[in-house]
Amino acid sequence: MSADLQLRIHSIPAGEVVALLDLMREHRLRGEYERGPSETLTLGQVYRARDAALGLCEEVAARLEEDAPNAVFELWQDPHWSADGHYHAYAPDFGHFEAGCDAEGVPHVGVHELIQRLSSSPEATLGDWMAGEGADLLGTAVLAVVGKYRAQQSSAS
Repeated sequence: MSADLQLRIHSIPAGEVVALLDLMREHRLRGEYERGPSETLTLGQVYRARDAALGLCEEVAARLEEDAPNAVFELWQDPHWSADGHYHAYAPDFGHFEAGCDAEGVPHVGVHELIQRLSSSPEATLGDWMAGEGADLLGTAVLAVVGKYRAQQSSAS
Protein backbone atom coordinates (compact mmCIF):
# COMPACT_ATOMS: atom_id res chain seq x y z
CA MET A 1 0.00 0.00 0.00
CA SER A 2 1.13 3.53 -0.67
CA ALA A 3 0.27 7.22 -0.33
CA ASP A 4 2.00 10.45 -1.29
CA LEU A 5 4.78 11.65 1.02
CA GLN A 6 5.26 15.41 1.26
CA LEU A 7 8.03 17.55 2.74
CA ARG A 8 8.29 21.28 3.40
CA ILE A 9 11.58 22.72 4.69
CA HIS A 10 11.18 26.10 6.40
CA SER A 11 14.77 26.71 7.49
CA ILE A 12 18.08 24.88 7.22
CA PRO A 13 21.71 25.88 7.71
CA ALA A 14 23.81 25.84 4.56
CA GLY A 15 26.01 23.05 5.96
CA GLU A 16 23.06 20.63 6.10
CA VAL A 17 21.59 21.24 2.62
CA VAL A 18 23.68 18.60 0.80
CA ALA A 19 22.62 15.86 3.24
CA LEU A 20 19.00 16.96 2.89
CA LEU A 21 19.13 16.92 -0.93
CA ASP A 22 20.70 13.45 -0.81
CA LEU A 23 17.85 12.23 1.40
CA MET A 24 15.30 13.83 -0.94
CA ARG A 25 16.87 12.10 -3.95
CA GLU A 26 16.94 8.77 -2.13
CA HIS A 27 13.20 8.97 -1.47
CA ARG A 28 12.25 10.65 -4.79
CA LEU A 29 10.96 13.85 -3.15
CA ARG A 30 10.56 16.39 -5.97
CA GLY A 31 9.07 19.78 -6.55
CA GLU A 32 5.76 20.00 -8.37
CA TYR A 33 7.27 20.71 -11.80
CA GLU A 34 10.53 18.80 -11.44
CA ARG A 35 11.00 15.63 -13.46
CA GLY A 36 14.28 14.61 -11.93
CA PRO A 37 15.96 14.90 -8.55
CA SER A 38 16.04 18.33 -6.90
CA GLU A 39 19.36 20.09 -7.41
CA THR A 40 18.50 23.08 -5.23
CA LEU A 41 16.23 23.72 -2.29
CA THR A 42 13.46 26.30 -2.16
CA LEU A 43 12.39 27.03 1.40
CA GLY A 44 8.65 26.72 1.93
CA GLN A 45 8.08 24.65 -1.22
CA VAL A 46 6.33 21.31 -0.92
CA TYR A 47 8.34 18.38 -2.27
CA ARG A 48 6.39 15.20 -2.99
CA ALA A 49 7.14 11.52 -3.53
CA ARG A 50 4.19 9.91 -5.28
CA ASP A 51 2.99 6.53 -4.03
CA ALA A 52 5.52 6.14 -1.23
CA ALA A 53 5.24 3.00 0.88
CA LEU A 54 2.99 3.47 3.89
CA GLY A 55 5.08 4.05 7.01
CA LEU A 56 7.97 5.65 5.13
CA CYS A 57 7.12 8.94 6.82
CA GLU A 58 8.53 7.75 10.14
CA GLU A 59 11.81 6.63 8.58
CA VAL A 60 12.27 9.89 6.66
CA ALA A 61 11.41 12.01 9.73
CA ALA A 62 14.02 10.18 11.81
CA ARG A 63 16.63 10.58 9.07
CA LEU A 64 15.83 14.28 8.68
CA GLU A 65 16.37 14.90 12.39
CA GLU A 66 19.63 12.93 12.21
CA ASP A 67 21.02 14.34 8.94
CA ALA A 68 19.71 17.91 9.30
CA PRO A 69 19.28 18.45 13.06
CA ASN A 70 19.06 22.23 12.71
CA ALA A 71 16.36 22.26 10.04
CA VAL A 72 12.77 23.30 10.66
CA PHE A 73 10.50 21.02 8.66
CA GLU A 74 7.08 19.50 8.16
CA LEU A 75 6.68 16.03 6.69
CA TRP A 76 3.47 14.14 6.12
CA GLN A 77 2.09 11.11 4.40
CA ASP A 78 -1.40 11.44 2.96
CA PRO A 79 -4.33 9.48 4.35
CA HIS A 80 -4.95 6.08 2.82
CA TRP A 81 -8.53 4.91 2.50
CA SER A 82 -10.10 5.45 5.92
CA ALA A 83 -6.80 5.76 7.80
CA ASP A 84 -5.46 9.17 8.81
CA GLY A 85 -2.34 10.54 7.26
CA HIS A 86 0.74 10.91 9.42
CA TYR A 87 2.30 14.30 10.21
CA HIS A 88 5.70 15.18 11.67
CA ALA A 89 7.04 18.64 12.46
CA TYR A 90 10.42 19.49 13.91
CA ALA A 91 12.05 22.67 15.16
CA PRO A 92 15.42 22.71 16.93
CA ASP A 93 15.10 23.76 20.59
CA PHE A 94 11.36 22.93 20.49
CA GLY A 95 11.47 19.28 19.49
CA HIS A 96 9.34 16.93 17.49
CA PHE A 97 5.56 16.85 17.08
CA GLU A 98 3.65 13.95 15.56
CA ALA A 99 -0.07 13.58 14.85
CA GLY A 100 -2.64 12.32 12.36
CA CYS A 101 -3.32 14.66 9.44
CA ASP A 102 -5.29 15.31 6.30
CA ALA A 103 -3.93 15.31 2.72
CA GLU A 104 -2.84 18.95 3.05
CA GLY A 105 -0.64 18.16 6.05
CA VAL A 106 -3.00 19.79 8.55
CA PRO A 107 -2.43 17.93 11.84
CA HIS A 108 -5.26 16.86 14.09
CA VAL A 109 -5.67 15.05 17.37
CA GLY A 110 -8.40 12.48 17.80
CA VAL A 111 -11.24 13.23 20.18
CA HIS A 112 -10.77 9.93 22.00
CA GLU A 113 -7.11 10.65 22.70
CA LEU A 114 -7.95 14.18 23.82
CA ILE A 115 -10.63 12.93 26.23
CA GLN A 116 -8.30 10.26 27.59
CA ARG A 117 -5.53 12.77 28.23
CA LEU A 118 -7.87 15.33 29.80
CA SER A 119 -9.40 12.64 32.01
CA SER A 120 -6.00 11.58 33.31
CA SER A 121 -5.60 14.97 35.05
CA PRO A 122 -9.09 15.79 36.40
CA GLU A 123 -7.74 18.16 39.07
CA ALA A 124 -5.80 20.35 36.61
CA THR A 125 -7.29 23.55 35.29
CA LEU A 126 -7.39 23.92 31.52
CA GLY A 127 -4.64 26.54 31.75
CA ASP A 128 -2.40 24.20 33.74
CA TRP A 129 -3.11 21.33 31.36
CA MET A 130 -2.35 23.49 28.31
CA ALA A 131 0.92 24.64 29.89
CA GLY A 132 2.06 21.03 30.28
CA GLU A 133 0.60 17.84 28.87
CA GLY A 134 -1.80 19.66 26.55
CA ALA A 135 1.00 21.63 24.95
CA ASP A 136 2.81 18.38 24.18
CA LEU A 137 -0.29 16.63 22.85
CA LEU A 138 -1.24 19.57 20.64
CA GLY A 139 2.31 20.46 19.62
CA THR A 140 1.78 24.12 20.40
CA ALA A 141 5.48 25.09 20.64
CA VAL A 142 6.61 23.35 17.45
CA LEU A 143 3.53 24.40 15.48
CA ALA A 144 4.00 28.02 16.59
CA VAL A 145 7.51 28.00 15.09
CA VAL A 146 6.27 26.35 11.88
CA GLY A 147 3.40 28.85 11.71
CA LYS A 148 5.79 31.82 11.89
CA TYR A 149 7.83 30.45 9.00
CA ARG A 150 4.70 29.78 6.94
CA ALA A 151 3.49 33.35 7.55
CA GLN A 152 6.88 34.79 6.55
CA GLN A 153 7.05 32.65 3.41
CA SER A 154 3.51 33.48 2.29
CA SER A 155 4.04 37.23 2.83
CA ALA A 156 7.28 37.07 0.82
CA SER A 157 5.58 35.50 -2.21
